[in-house]
Amino acid sequence: EELLKECWETDLRKRSIPMSEPFKLEALLTNDVEISQWTSESLPPDELSVQNGILTTQGSRFPLCIDPQQQALNWITRREEKNNLKVCTFNDNDFLKQLELA
Repeated sequence: EELLKECWETDLRKRSIPMSEPFKLEALLTNDVEISQWTSESLPPDELSVQNGILTTQGSRFPLCIDPQQQALNWITRREEKNNLKVCTFNDNDFLKQLELA
């Protein structure tokens, strides 16, 4: 957030590019309806969880979620259940095999 505030917002103001006040990046990348859907799917509505939701749904690659309570992990697991998501850890005996088969 510091990079966003100190660099990006400052640059936008210098260039006289209009932006909403207070500026929230989340407002550009998602909307209240989508956040409500995520909340109904058990993702908490706090700022960090919404950012994890954005990374998961908008990212073009694998998301790296900051998830100390594993709320995003549980949300992603439930959300991707229909797509046969397999959750593995480094401690699994067949981790390398599952990785090769993925």
